[in-house]
Amino acid sequence: MKQKIKNIELTYLTIDDYQELKRAMIIAYKTIPNPYWEELEIQTLLSKFPEGQIVIKVNGHITGCALSIIIDHEQFEDQHTYKEITGNSTFDTHTQSGDTLYGIDVFIKPEFRGLRLGRRLYDFRKELCEKLNLKGIEFGGRIPNYHKYQDKMSPKTYIERVKSKKILDPVLNFQLSNDFYPVRVLKGYLEGDSASNEYAVLLKWDNIYYEKPCSLGFGAMADASLQGYYRPNAASGILCGHFECIQKRFCFVPRIF
Repeated sequence: MKQKIKNIELTYLTIDDYQELKRAMIIAYKTIPNPYWEELEIQTLLSKFPEGQIVIKVNGHITGCALSIIIDHEQFEDQHTYKEITGNSTFDTHTQSGDTLYGIDVFIKPEFRGLRLGRRLYDFRKELCEKLNLKGIEFGGRIPNYHKYQDKMSPKTYIERVKSKKILDPVLNFQLSNDFYPVRVLKGYLEGDSASNEYAVLLKWDNIYYEKPCSLGFGAMADASLQGYYRPNAASGILCGHFECIQKRFCFVPRIF
């Protein structure tokens, strides 16, 4: 029986959450070998981009998570692997001057699926993308039911049948319902993902509010520096507000639902 939900909180991930995060990932990714990030990897990710790492807590406990980095889209070929996009888990591919938010992980524990918690994680990414003025969001989406059809059809045919609702794929269906669209098939994307036969779908969401950055003169930089920008305090998971230069980008306040 599912526990009674008294409180749902969307907040920033901190290193103090690591052990609980690890346990949640092991539960969420039962079919994937080595399903969790090492503590040092999470610490590295938090030091590089704390704004992009969030968790959902139900009654004070982690039930879901979304991790992301910012990449320069032109530096990566359209065909890439998970290892390449994460810099072999070093996240050296992250750059504050990039133009695309790339999702490297998102999950909801099985017993809490169907409660629209995943949608809240995706909504966070969209809002973050807009406020950072990035072109859009991309990620390699797994197709975990493909192994049932791999002897009968190609990944392309499989995706088309999922889109036309002739085949149910809970992961891809969810992503499509959240306004992401398939760009191409990624072969050999995630090593060891036998359920997807190591295929993934490059999915994308376009930020229609994106504005191409212009060259700023001294006056424009001075005006920009007077704007109040906020960023999370990585240690506490809350937001600290202070005046910063234009290079410090705005991130919204964690919400309690």
